[in-house]
Amino acid sequence: MLEGYVRDQLRTALCDLPLGQKGQIAIMSDMAGGDAFTERPVRLVASGESSVKVDAEPVRCHQGKKYKQNKPLILEAAFKTGIWRQAVNKLPAAQLAWAKYCYGEDLKFDHQLIICKHVWDRFLVRDSETRARKISEKVQKKLSSLVLLAVQVSVGRIRGPVLEYTGAEMSQLLGIKPNNWQGHYLPRWSLLLALCEELDQEVIASVGKQHKAERNVRRNTRVPV
Repeated sequence: MLEGYVRDQLRTALCDLPLGQKGQIAIMSDMAGGDAFTERPVRLVASGESSVKVDAEPVRCHQGKKYKQNKPLILEAAFKTGIWRQAVNKLPAAQLAWAKYCYGEDLKFDHQLIICKHVWDRFLVRDSETRARKISEKVQKKLSSLVLLAVQVSVGRIRGPVLEYTGAEMSQLLGIKPNNWQGHYLPRWSLLLALCEELDQEVIASVGKQHKAERNVRRNTRVPV
């Protein structure tokens, strides 16, 4: 399955539709809940020859506006892309967070926290495997502060706007000399970016696989007309 096609489907499936374009189910879900009632109905309880008025049990209801033509229960676009959302929701935590953050533009802090922890844990393992010299505590602390920036740069390359920083800008950001950036930080910065790209590739592959599985399930359970 082509990567560009999967990315386009993810953007469409995970986009946040405006309230005015929601179907009846989504609108009713947004308006549901609450314990405030505009009326206090009563009912009569008979006791021999007399009766007593007591408060009736509250029943939740919402009187909507009258339209000449009822809205559909669910929008056609939301219905068609539902299979993609099902595929996304079955991803592991890190991949799910990346899909929603990168393609759904969901900026929840929890998504960013999960992604950064996943990328940093991978970085520590990969860096120790590829380099004979162990990273110093000082360099490690400065690099850990760049994880979220690496995620943002990688996401910008996928969906835009593109964010690129020169070596002089990065060294100034960390408060180090440019030659120090080139010698100690640049290779590891490149590794952080590569790990973000690796995570994105895993998401695309997993979503494509899950989508195919969901489609086969629907095809096999379809009721003949």
